[in-house]
Amino acid sequence: MTDLGTVVPDLRERRRLATQAEIEHAALDLFARNGSEGTTVDDIAAAAGVSPRTFFRYFPTKEDAALGANRAFDDALAERLEARVDETSSLADFERAIAAVLAEMVAEAGSVERMLRVRCLVMEDAGLRGALLRLDAEQSRAFFRRIADATGSATVDLRTRIISETLGAGLRAALDDWAARRENGEDADLVEIYRASCAALREITAT
Repeated sequence: MTDLGTVVPDLRERRRLATQAEIEHAALDLFARNGSEGTTVDDIAAAAGVSPRTFFRYFPTKEDAALGANRAFDDALAERLEARVDETSSLADFERAIAAVLAEMVAEAGSVERMLRVRCLVMEDAGLRGALLRLDAEQSRAFFRRIADATGSATVDLRTRIISETLGAGLRAALDDWAARRENGEDADLVEIYRASCAALREITAT
């Protein structure tokens, strides 16, 4: 006999994720059509088939609703760093961890396509660009702490900051280049672009 005690939470989680994805899709569609300034929470909720009250159970702001894939990437990376890297890890080990998470998101298709839409939208939408910059700052602070923990540092020291900033610069450059290529109709490979970005950083810092 199936244990309903284990089935019900799984079903609830699937429904929760489905509702979250519907809200994210609705926000991205409306931002693409009307811009973030021309879109309200009520508009997004109606397009997603939920109430505004339900919307706020998932996202604190309308802009945040479009950034779910970015948060999902950060959560997945945090999990991988905790499991795969330690105080003996090199910069290349961290790069491989990021590449692995990007590859997982590419395999899922939906998450990486939402990231692509966001990167493209922020080029034209100041409101969404500001929200993404705030999220990047928030994630950077958390990333500093994760790198420190992974490398066994008691504090966010200079080495931790250099590793974090280097990784962040390579990732941001790769995402922007990938988005620009996809906008131009290229079948660009995000993971390969990220690896090329890491190689370019190593070449520059070696000179």
